[in-house]
Amino acid sequence: MSGCLCISIDLELAWGIWDKPSAAYHARCARHELTIVETLLSTFDRFDVSATWAIVGRLLELDREAAGSTEHGDRIWYAPDLIEKISRAPSHQEIGSHSHAHLYFGLTDRERLRADLAAARAVHSRHGLAFDSFVFPRNQVAHLDLLEEAGIRVFRSVDEGWFIDVRDRLGTTAGRVANLADKMLPLPPRAVKPVRHGRLVELPSSMLLLGRKGARRVVHPQAMVLKAQLGLERARRTGDMFHLWFHPSNFYYDTERQLAALASIVGKAARMRDRGDLEIRTMGSFAA
Repeated sequence: MSGCLCISIDLELAWGIWDKPSAAYHARCARHELTIVETLLSTFDRFDVSATWAIVGRLLELDREAAGSTEHGDRIWYAPDLIEKISRAPSHQEIGSHSHAHLYFGLTDRERLRADLAAARAVHSRHGLAFDSFVFPRNQVAHLDLLEEAGIRVFRSVDEGWFIDVRDRLGTTAGRVANLADKMLPLPPRAVKPVRHGRLVELPSSMLLLGRKGARRVVHPQAMVLKAQLGLERARRTGDMFHLWFHPSNFYYDTERQLAALASIVGKAARMRDRGDLEIRTMGSFAA
């Protein structure tokens, strides 16, 4: 029996915090994002591993007002060259959507969301990019009918695990504490299954590769590696999916160790694939 690995990446640069701008985040984005993405691509190429990159559509449209809003110019708002590098990588990389303007589906009215999805589809079409896979900004899963109407076929939902149950029962703060505890414990993440909703396919996620900022620094990178490796083994045993996700910004702090941790995870997945124990699939491959 073989399971599968799916990796999805939220590519948003400064659009990810458009509503709560942070000078420190902007500076790190300008300094690190390009190098991190290039290193991620190099890692995927080394092991011949494909991933899904869900992009904010406005990264493909020059916005002079946004470009003039910080000292970093357009480099944190406009990234067509970066997206072209991803789409032309030797190891096939899928481009998906992370909306047009990083709107929050749980907080925004339907007509504005409908217009946002239409704009995202249009910008993908102009650049010859697929528009099959979708990742909700801030993981606010809602209005699935609008995704289907826009032509999306697969979407990522949220992590499954005991810490989610804690959050739902006891609130956000308790959930955050439980999430940190979960990442420090040698417990395998959930292996998940695709769920069909009419013409849409939902892909729950298994594990976020945590960043190393603030309280999250208590989780050692090797603990994350071990946890992911246990997730891969569980997927192999069950025949289900280990779905790993992250943002490039999860590598802004302690960058070299974070990148090395991901390389360890991807390397193990590639060895399992080469033995016939694992498939490595993009989100879009589940559309059928």
